[in-house]
Amino acid sequence: GVFLDEKGKRVSPHFFNLAAAREWLGTGNGRCPLTRQRIASVAPVPDLRHDPKGWWRVVDVDGDGKLSRHEVLEAIKAQLPVDTDKIDEAMADPQHWMWEQWDKDRSGFIEESEALQTGGLLDFVREVFAMSESRPDSIPDMRHDKDGWYRYWDEDGDGSLDREEVLRALLKTLKLTTDPARVHQMRETISEIWPIFDTDGSGAIDREEFLRPSDGLADTIIATMGT
Repeated sequence: GVFLDEKGKRVSPHFFNLAAAREWLGTGNGRCPLTRQRIASVAPVPDLRHDPKGWWRVVDVDGDGKLSRHEVLEAIKAQLPVDTDKIDEAMADPQHWMWEQWDKDRSGFIEESEALQTGGLLDFVREVFAMSESRPDSIPDMRHDKDGWYRYWDEDGDGSLDREEVLRALLKTLKLTTDPARVHQMRETISEIWPIFDTDGSGAIDREEFLRPSDGLADTIIATMGT
């Protein structure tokens, strides 16, 4: 959650555990514990996936209708299961791929329309949550059970793996889900190599294409995993 003043404006760029913030409001000294400004209420931070406009209003600290790099990345650190060190690196680098991908007009800020467009901030958040929430049980070891791995990640049970299923599967299998740069790199790699493995051009990898000896997707992945 975030602390608001009497006018409903945020008193700091910081994010707090919602329950702890509410407790502080009820039992504290009436001031933000970090900025010492007076506080009147606590606002929960909406889920960007389900209420992007509400999320935008809360995260836009100064209410100027656009988000700075600092505002965006602090919100990501507070809400997403990502490597905070990597996010700090992105915050320090104005040429970082995340910023260049989201700030399409190179204004130095992200407008709401940019955040909601394809490949923008909203898509990134949905992708990270999908990966963090998918399949919590044990993943079969592809090196010993290729077919089991394939069936495990065929989440919709249609007998094929689409690009998003392959992306989530590889990121989870290779333990890359907390590094935004590696997520981006993996997405780009999959797009480039997809035609090699999707030999029938169906837009998905079927079981035969996955298990094909030597040059199928399974053996190619195993070759990159090492011992």
